[in-house]
Amino acid sequence: MATSQTPAYKGSTRRVVIAFDIGTTFSGVSYCILDPGVVPKICSLTRYPGQEHVAGSPKIPTVMYYDRSGKMRSAGAETALPETTETAEEEEWLKVEWFKLRMRPKHLPSKLKNAQLPPLPTGKTVNHLFADFMHYLYGCAEKFICDTHPTVARSWADLKSSGAVTFVIAHPNGWEGAQQAKLRKSAVMGGLVPDTPEGRSRVSFVTEGEASLHYCIRGGFIDDLERGFVVADLGGGTLDFSAYRVTGTKPLRVDEMDASKCELEGSVLVTQRAHVFLKNKLKSSVYGADGRLEQISQKFDETTKKVFRTKNDTCLIVFGSTMDKDIPNGIRAGKLKLTGEEVAAFFEPSIQASVKAIKEHIKDSSLKISAVYLVGGFSASPYLNSELSARLRADGITINSPDGQTVKAVADGAVSFFIDHHVMARVAKISYGAPCSRTYNAGDPEHVKRSDTRYMRPSGDFSLPGGFSTILPKGTIVSEETAFRFQYFMEFERGETPSVHADLTAYRGPGKPPDWIDQITDKSLLKTLCHVTGDMTTVKNIADQAGASGHRFLRCDYEVCLWFGGPELTAQISWKENVSLIVCSTSGDLPPGSIEK
Repeated sequence: MATSQTPAYKGSTRRVVIAFDIGTTFSGVSYCILDPGVVPKICSLTRYPGQEHVAGSPKIPTVMYYDRSGKMRSAGAETALPETTETAEEEEWLKVEWFKLRMRPKHLPSKLKNAQLPPLPTGKTVNHLFADFMHYLYGCAEKFICDTHPTVARSWADLKSSGAVTFVIAHPNGWEGAQQAKLRKSAVMGGLVPDTPEGRSRVSFVTEGEASLHYCIRGGFIDDLERGFVVADLGGGTLDFSAYRVTGTKPLRVDEMDASKCELEGSVLVTQRAHVFLKNKLKSSVYGADGRLEQISQKFDETTKKVFRTKNDTCLIVFGSTMDKDIPNGIRAGKLKLTGEEVAAFFEPSIQASVKAIKEHIKDSSLKISAVYLVGGFSASPYLNSELSARLRADGITINSPDGQTVKAVADGAVSFFIDHHVMARVAKISYGAPCSRTYNAGDPEHVKRSDTRYMRPSGDFSLPGGFSTILPKGTIVSEETAFRFQYFMEFERGETPSVHADLTAYRGPGKPPDWIDQITDKSLLKTLCHVTGDMTTVKNIADQAGASGHRFLRCDYEVCLWFGGPELTAQISWKENVSLIVCSTSGDLPPGSIEK
């Protein structure tokens, strides 16, 4: 059985790590106090405002109320208090939920469109919502930690001012650099860290799949030391799947075997399908009015969905009193009756997406997969569990649900990721490269085809723009220590200020990226991720050369380097000078692609 054996913290001063799991429907916070010489212990927040009556609950609803001026007035469990709902109705506050789905990357398809989501407050963006909710969670964490740990409370102000409080934010497998940048911006807006390089560096990220893996390892749930396994984090908005193998035990090392997957088919989609069905079913009934329909849908979400077991069940949505009756539409004594087949249909797309993702991992992984470990709130569904077990039995897969409160798996696992760091190799989900120019070759038909775009370099040679150089191909297994490098050069006129740059670009198409950008008919498959620049004005090894005509020019040889070992991609430009490697990674707003391959 694979277990985590965390060593004592080797730092010289106390630090605090706080992890946020901001889910579509529920959120949680975990933390760890790192004291020199002490083995770290992961703790969860179990007391939140408005939820004092629920002993030990590690989750609160991801819900906020905003007043008509756009100010956040209530959040989390407090939004469900009778006095809050009464004030919200009287003062016409706007209830905001499911806002996480608005940050969905465009390349991730979803049947739930933005127009179907609850509206945003006037003048607010999704960044503002995340900032307000992070600010609220941080306040809850600060109070809980100081109330629970008196010695930390006495030094809390110093810990904050010295930058000793670090944050880890978990996000779906399908989110990438653009979403991470938005989350970091929200962390700054929410007052978690200052808007400085040092402040921003105190916010790090982990995928929900990798966080869930760390939770399973720390709990001793992983026993497939000779085979591969899948960790499935089934949440409110997304279903995240990751395939791993244990490659070392002392220390424990885990490698990703296949690119992680993310499906936007979480439990809110089950509720949404139920809502659409009920709206059609009750369209001629007084219970089809918006207020009553919302009440019925909410009761389905809170009870019926969670206890549904088989297609043979007769399902009742208990929503009203004995006076509520509409016999033709199946309503008696405040209960609406649905068949098991009808309810099963609400789950079916989510189940199909889960089976498809797991079977793709089975097909593409380098080692036989024997087990799937389910975590996340949606994994508690008995119907989902039984259907996954039945449909994957022929593949020799066992479905496991780790003991304990797996609803806090992501938050706990995000802290474990920070302190244990078990994953040492990951698989690139997409290809990375950069636009480039290529030295013109009159003997190459592809070059001749584009000859009208060629231009003369300072050396007198001709180049063609519009090339694409692949630096990191999709599907590559990347260890944390590996840097992917691609060599380029650039020519300058003498007296010109030398500067080099690269536009790191993602290619989402199938197979290997083409050599030329004009061969990519669907330009949505290309996305510029960041601009990397290098100021060469002080570099001493820029070659002063003579071209064929005797014209003198400057030439700079350099490399674009990618580090893909962590949840965040790092890009840098490097060159050799005095046999030392000089690195520069200054961002700038530069036009795409004049580097020379």
